[in-house]
Amino acid sequence: MTTATEVIYDGDCGICNACIRWLQRRDGAQRLRCTPSSACTWDDAALQPFATTVVVRTSDGRTVTASTAVATALSQLPGFWGLLGRWVCFLNRSRALTAYHDRWYYAVAKRRNRISNALVALRVLDQSCRVPTR
Repeated sequence: MTTATEVIYDGDCGICNACIRWLQRRDGAQRLRCTPSSACTWDDAALQPFATTVVVRTSDGRTVTASTAVATALSQLPGFWGLLGRWVCFLNRSRALTAYHDRWYYAVAKRRNRISNALVALRVLDQSCRVPTR
C-alpha cells in the first residue's frame, strides 16, 4: 500500500493542470502523487469517474471524488491550506454539505472551458481547457 495520497486529474484541462502545479509547489513533504487520468494505472481505473471529476485515493485506500477529493488533497498540505482541507473533510461528513460543496465543484467543472479561456485571456493560465464540450 502506498504512503502517498494519489490525485488523479484531467491532464487536458488547463484549470486542473494549474491547480496541480499549485498543490505541488506547496507539498514540500511530497505527500501527494499527482497523475493525469490518461496515465492512471489503477487496476479498477475503468470504474473511476475520471472524465467528470478529480479522484483521490488516500494512503488507507479510500477513494473520494469532487469536493471531498479537493479537500482531501488540501488536507495533506501544511499550514492554512491543510487546515482548510481538514475542515471541509469534516464538514463533508454531512451528506447535505457534501451535496452543497459538490454542486459548486460541478458548476465550475461544467464551465471549465469558458473559465479557462477567460483566465488565459487574462494571462492567469498558460493554456485553455482542451476537454471537448458535451
